[in-house]
Amino acid sequence: MTPLQPTPAPQAPAPLLPPILLSSRLVATGILSAGLALLTVVLALTAMDYWSTRSSMLQDSRVEAAIVADNISAAVMFRDTGTANEMLGALRSSSMVLAAGVYDNNGVLFAHYVRERDPEFPTTLRAAGMHGALERSSWERLEIARAIPGAVGTANPLGTLYIRKSMRELHTRLALRFVSALLVAVCAMGVATAMVLRSRAAVREAEHRLHTLAHTDAVTGTGNRHAFNERLAAELEQARSQGHRVALVYIDLDNFKTLNDTFGHAAGDGLLRQVAQRLQSVVRSDDTIARLGGDEFALILRLDMDDAALQKYAQRIIGVFQAAYTEVGQQMNVTGSAGIATFPDDAPDVNALVSNADTAMYRAKEMGKNRCVRFEPSMNQAVVRRQAIEHALRAELEQQGGGLALHYQPLFSARGQALVGAEALLRWTHAELGPVSPLEAVSVAEDCGLIVPLGYWVLRTACRDAARWTAPGPLRVAVNISARQLGDPQFLERVMDILREEGLPAHLLEIELTETVLMENMEAGAHTLHRLSQLGIHLAIDDFGTGYSSLAYLRQLPMRRLKIDRSFVRDLPEQEHSRTIVTAIVALAHGLGLQVTAEGVETPQQADYLVQQGCDVLQGYVFARPMPVAQFLALQAGTTA
Repeated sequence: MTPLQPTPAPQAPAPLLPPILLSSRLVATGILSAGLALLTVVLALTAMDYWSTRSSMLQDSRVEAAIVADNISAAVMFRDTGTANEMLGALRSSSMVLAAGVYDNNGVLFAHYVRERDPEFPTTLRAAGMHGALERSSWERLEIARAIPGAVGTANPLGTLYIRKSMRELHTRLALRFVSALLVAVCAMGVATAMVLRSRAAVREAEHRLHTLAHTDAVTGTGNRHAFNERLAAELEQARSQGHRVALVYIDLDNFKTLNDTFGHAAGDGLLRQVAQRLQSVVRSDDTIARLGGDEFALILRLDMDDAALQKYAQRIIGVFQAAYTEVGQQMNVTGSAGIATFPDDAPDVNALVSNADTAMYRAKEMGKNRCVRFEPSMNQAVVRRQAIEHALRAELEQQGGGLALHYQPLFSARGQALVGAEALLRWTHAELGPVSPLEAVSVAEDCGLIVPLGYWVLRTACRDAARWTAPGPLRVAVNISARQLGDPQFLERVMDILREEGLPAHLLEIELTETVLMENMEAGAHTLHRLSQLGIHLAIDDFGTGYSSLAYLRQLPMRRLKIDRSFVRDLPEQEHSRTIVTAIVALAHGLGLQVTAEGVETPQQADYLVQQGCDVLQGYVFARPMPVAQFLALQAGTTA
């Protein structure tokens, strides 16, 4: 479990059209624009076709009129009306010719042809309106006048040929072409529209899948961090406008890493899925569940309840962890720690709400886990102090210790009370923060990743000091090792280098590990512990009896000493259950060939009882408090004098 760094959520944007609606409008606009462009092209082509066909028709009509005028000249010359009428009647083969007439030089009708009875057919050339004109056209008809040539060698015409043609056939032909082109365009538009809509549907489906993938956690199927940020920003924006409250619940699974390492990542993913399913079964339909990564979940609740109801709701959420989980045929027990912060009561914006919920969750961890804690403003003071401690500790380590120091609590043999060694204990007094307790410093170092360099500094300093006090007589120095330090791949090499560089014999170093450290690193650390033992380093189990773990490691690992936790010594010799536990631990240790150290001995009565029970080494205020190395050297000199 790592500290959660809240991701700044984006500010709520101004109201916009939904992407799908906006895209649909763009597609419709594109199709309409394409249709209008295609219609414009069809109209332009039709207009060009009209003018081209009309020009061609006019040219053909001119040629036709010239041929007829030449052929009919003889009939006009001899005033043969019958022949002239027959020749004009030949024009009936052209469906466009409505009428034709021959006029003499005086403009009087000489012969004519009319397709249909036409009372308006002009009897004189002047009545036709063509006197002095060669051709005239309108939307409905075309009129052409041609002079009828006289005999060869004469310049005077014999008369005038007048032909009237209908434009209806031309219009019908153009209309058919326009309709055909329009049908082709409409079909093309239909095909193009179908293809565009099909492509758009495929794109929309792909967008939907991408949106789902971008907003869904792959393991649990709930929302992911991206979806969480968007939903939280939207909920807070709506809460501002409508005046209601929003609660944010941060949940972190307790000891999930141990289960994940023990049963494998597949089992861990299955456990996360079951947790998500249980959370979904207890929250309301309009509440949001998101997995932020690792073993961290977040719930966004739209509050329509008072604080008492919210607390009950939170307890119901925590209750999903009470029953055991079954995964890959194994039963797993996992609990969750949760923190609650509300808007606008606890935070005015997204970032503050996330930070405060995270702070409350870590407070739940500190209070013993498996609980839900409501944010309080005082918690931020603790967060600020932890951050200050982290920065100060980082600076101290960069300065190779700086204000850090080690004090040593002497260890005495139970029988004879001779000085046999000391346990190194961290002390830190900062110029601005003042005295920082070892528990607080180690806790911060664990959280921020400084525990490994801090542990090596303690180990090196203890070995350097112990090398100074071995001159009068060999005394052992005991150093506590954290789980992360034991898991460091370079741990064995670093220990050997420190012993060699500081000049301390390996058998004068005792490494203490708690039961929790041993259980978390049983397989990975077994080889390292055996190698340390082979070098001559002593190994001890610190705080024995508080880990509630299997005793198998007592015979699997090369341990030499058990240290009885001070919680069992505190009630001696009055409390019977403490006497029973201490007696059992001493008997167990001696039965396995291990020595026993009792820590936290504060009264002579406790010391006497422990001696009677067979403890080998005693440590506590009744003998000596932790002291600086100079004072310990003086104590050693006094005991050896």
